[in-house]
Amino acid sequence: MLTLEELEDFLKLGHETRSFEVKGPGPLDTAHTAKGARAAMAMGNLRDGGYVCIGIDNNTVADMARGLDDGQFAAWSDYDNVSDALAKYCDPPVTFELQPFELTNGSRVVVLEVAEFEHIPHVCKKDYERDLQKGFTYVRPRGKPQSVAVPSAVEMRELLDIAIDKGVREFIRRAQVSGVMLGTLQTPEDVDRDAYRTEATVAWDKPSTVLLDILDAAHLDVSVRPTTYEEGRLAPPELEQFIYNNTVRLRGWPVPYTRNDDGVRRLPGSIGQDIEPRTVPHMEAWRMCTSGQFLHRRVLVSDLRDLQEAQPTSPNTAGVVVVWDVLLYLVEVAEFGARLATSLDLPSVSFDVTIAGIEGRELVSGDWNRELHGLYYAPANVLVANLDAATPRLLAQPRVVGVELSQQLFQQFGLAVPDQVLFDWQAEVFRDR
Repeated sequence: MLTLEELEDFLKLGHETRSFEVKGPGPLDTAHTAKGARAAMAMGNLRDGGYVCIGIDNNTVADMARGLDDGQFAAWSDYDNVSDALAKYCDPPVTFELQPFELTNGSRVVVLEVAEFEHIPHVCKKDYERDLQKGFTYVRPRGKPQSVAVPSAVEMRELLDIAIDKGVREFIRRAQVSGVMLGTLQTPEDVDRDAYRTEATVAWDKPSTVLLDILDAAHLDVSVRPTTYEEGRLAPPELEQFIYNNTVRLRGWPVPYTRNDDGVRRLPGSIGQDIEPRTVPHMEAWRMCTSGQFLHRRVLVSDLRDLQEAQPTSPNTAGVVVVWDVLLYLVEVAEFGARLATSLDLPSVSFDVTIAGIEGRELVSGDWNRELHGLYYAPANVLVANLDAATPRLLAQPRVVGVELSQQLFQQFGLAVPDQVLFDWQAEVFRDR
């Protein structure tokens, strides 16, 4: 579920996003429920789902006002009543978690964390005045964030792609359970790796001030790519749409983050953005290349936030690397790789992960409920993990791939923890997403 800090980060943006919608305060009655149901269906029809925050006016998002009164807060906090109310309009019913919050300014809200639809998209099954129409499918289109009926073939294609991806993954899963062999893989050749390295060098050439600041901080540097190199898998005009179609939002915050008001940088053979921390402490840079290679650099969360639960054992330690920060991010990276494989019809995907600027840093849990037993320090300034994943396995078990990449890094610190511990950890955060 969303934490209070993460919720307020969304609100501080001052506007809705594609995966975050606000609804003003109101009772759990027919009119307000209909608007909530439209938002919930649209979030359920978005890849990775999203959040609906009940109690904040659309024109006072950054102020985090007005909040729910006592009766409204009690009504919207009752999961069974909210579920029954939404189910009157949604077919199939939306899957969601519910969490009440009291914000730091005293306003009270209820957040619905809506999961992506399980098998088929959500369709409205009941009219309500001008807010809902029976038979309509509501989505969150690109551009202006709003919950509307499917406005064009672009949004319909995106919705169908999600459903097709689910069908493919279910087929792969069943085939593996049945022992059906779906093909063999080839190890990447050195010439392919060299070509990708050259492409990355060009993509990261002429760094901006933001990118230089990222490189000066402790950061993760990731390449997700087709195993074999092929120039021109994607045409330059296709790159921006490709990123939008495959963005991962398992925790609500997108990977990669795209800032619409800045536009993308168009570079030889790639596009990208360098994201500086404005209202939210987050710094990253990404590139999408015409070969299908995706490059991502992001500063460690411990370098951007003062995390009380992630302090070094000794005050003289150079800093920390937080287990959950690395683990959850690499699970998201693996999911992006699965989408890359599906979109480009790849037999396999390769992951190269580097964590840099960490010499002398201590590996810490970052979660008071999951303390590490012992002291673990980075043995070098740069640690590397590599993995080639067959597409059938990646589609069936992307989170296993994310855990394996994380384990390669953690073991270099000297940490030996069973895979199941990390599976349980990420499962608590991602739930059914």
